[in-house]
Amino acid sequence: MEEKIFYMYKIANMLNISKIVTIHYQKLVKNYVFPEEKHNFWELIYCDKNEVIVNIKGEENRLKKGEVLLISPDDVHSVECNKKVDANIFIISFECKSRTMNYFKGKKFIVPEELRSLLSSIMSEAKNTFIIPDFNPNLDKLILKESPNLGGAQIIKNNLEELLIKLIRIETAKPTSSEIFISKIEDSDALEDEIVQILEKNLYGKISLDDLSTSLHYGKTTLCKTFKKKTGKSIIGYYLELKIEESKKMIRENMSFSEAANILCFDSLPHFTKTFKRITTMTPREYKNSILN
Repeated sequence: MEEKIFYMYKIANMLNISKIVTIHYQKLVKNYVFPEEKHNFWELIYCDKNEVIVNIKGEENRLKKGEVLLISPDDVHSVECNKKVDANIFIISFECKSRTMNYFKGKKFIVPEELRSLLSSIMSEAKNTFIIPDFNPNLDKLILKESPNLGGAQIIKNNLEELLIKLIRIETAKPTSSEIFISKIEDSDALEDEIVQILEKNLYGKISLDDLSTSLHYGKTTLCKTFKKKTGKSIIGYYLELKIEESKKMIRENMSFSEAANILCFDSLPHFTKTFKRITTMTPREYKNSILN
C-alpha cells in the first residue's frame, strides 16, 4: 500500500494567556470606592449591572451594563460605584505577553449577547475550580479546591482567549472601522508579522524600506507587495499610523507637541501636525481639546 503524505497546518497562537491571577464577581453598594492600585498583569472589568466608574491614569471611564474594559499592566487605576445606584462587576486578571493585547489599550467594548455566555462559563468554572470568596476586593491568590473541576483552569483560559479574539474580530469587521488588524504574533514567521515587529521596535527611531530589505533579506518590491496584499496598507503608511497612535498616548500624558514630534523622529513639527491630521482628521491641538472635554 502506498503511504499517503499528510501536510500538517501549523496553528499560530494569536494570543496566549499563560496565567490566571484573580477572579471576582462583586456586588458593589453605591458610593463604593476601591483605592488606586497597579500591577504587572492585565485586568478585565465587565459591568453586569447599572454602571461603574473606572479611573485609569487619572482618566475617568464610565462602564455601563454589558461593557468591558481592559486595564494594561502597570497602569494606575481605581474603581468606584455610582453615587446613586449599586452595581455588579466581573473581574478577571491574567498574564498575557502576546503583542495582540496592544489592541485593547485605551479601548472599551460592548460585549454582544452571544459572547456573554463565555463570561458566565468562566465564572461557573472558577466557582467549581477555586475557592472564590463572596466579596474580597483584596484577593491576591486563587486557591484550588480539594476536588476541583477537571480541566477547569484550562477551560477558563480557553474561554477568555476566545472572548478576546472574538471582540477583536467583531470590532475590526465593522464597516465604520478604518482599522485593519494585524496579528503581530510573537512567534510568527509570516513576512507581514516580521515587518510589523521591526516597525514597532523602531517606533522612536527611523527605518526605511532599504533597512527592512537588508534586515529581512527580501527585495523592497516583495516586501511592499506582500504587506499591501495581507494588510491593505503600505509599509510606510502603517509605520506612520503606529507613530501617531503613540503620539496620542503622549498627548494624553500632557507631553508637548514638539517634544512628541522630536521623540518619534518626525522631520519637523509641521510634518508631525500634517501627518497627524491626515491620519486622524484632527490636528494635535484639536485632539487634545477633544479628550479634555
